Amino acid sequence: MLQTVNVAILVVPGTALSAVYGLIDLFQSANRILGELQSTPDITFSVSRWQLDEEQVISIDPGAVPPALVIVPPILDGQAYLDPQPIIGAQLATWHRQGVVISSACAGAFFLAQAGLLEGRRATTHWQLESAFRCAYPTIELDTDALLITDPDLVTAGGVMSWMDLGLHLIGRYVPPTVVQALGRFLLVDTGVRQQSYYRSFIPVLDHNDRAILHVQHHIHRAYDQPLNITQMAAMAALTERTFIRRFIKATQLRPAEYLQQQRVHKAREKLENTATTIERIAWQVGYEDISAFRRMFQKKTGLTPSQYRERFARYRKEVPGKKHKSPDR
Repeated sequence: MLQTVNVAILVVPGTALSAVYGLIDLFQSANRILGELQSTPDITFSVSRWQLDEEQVISIDPGAVPPALVIVPPILDGQAYLDPQPIIGAQLATWHRQGVVISSACAGAFFLAQAGLLEGRRATTHWQLESAFRCAYPTIELDTDALLITDPDLVTAGGVMSWMDLGLHLIGRYVPPTVVQALGRFLLVDTGVRQQSYYRSFIPVLDHNDRAILHVQHHIHRAYDQPLNITQMAAMAALTERTFIRRFIKATQLRPAEYLQQQRVHKAREKLENTATTIERIAWQVGYEDISAFRRMFQKKTGLTPSQYRERFARYRKEVPGKKHKSPDR
């Protein structure tokens, strides 16, 4: 059965139109390549534009339906991202509560922050907007060194042209790596090693309509580094432990403990790719007190040890202070 992934692009005053139409072209190109590579594609992307109209956010394209993905593109003209946007913020928060994946590029992260979606999360935006973002949202952990920061339900991308990386990442959540690679060749865009790591990312089910379980999922995405057991999760969902486990498995296809481990490994991979933090400290940062247990779990989930993963996928090499690298043999 053909699955349609509905993508909403939020257009606000000053939005970079190149990003809007570029994203439309990107998803349409993905549809074309899916048709070329698969005799009967099982997925297609449908893109619509949405904007603020008086007291509500509406689609400006005919036939638009509620989205599964929402993208807030970069803003090139003006500073609408600094102005109060209560209606847009409320709509983003409503979509998020419904299990919609919310994403942003560049200044679009300000809208996610204003909607309250980034509290307790790590996020990125354009490096030139760092001071303004920190001033407006001092409690949000901002990392302007990272190009993409991905959670199952929220994705932020930094830089004006990061909409391309964001679009490829979102497409890669639904299609095989071969499709994204073919898309990159067609567009002459490098989807190289960095993109490969995203294809194996933890992509949980969020649109199952079980609000109690979705509430716990959002908590795990935010507080994965904290101790969390079945009793606590069941209480958070206001369910008995037995009922909670049954409904959690039905909604996510994973046991609660497995879901937590998946999220922890996902965040560890992100830190290994983007930082020079020691593996021992990363293990602690994502909730493991036992480094050996972390290494075993990481290799089980990725097929690589943390060291091998960093060597293969790290975005940059940073020499550890006080440690000299050996010169190659001549």
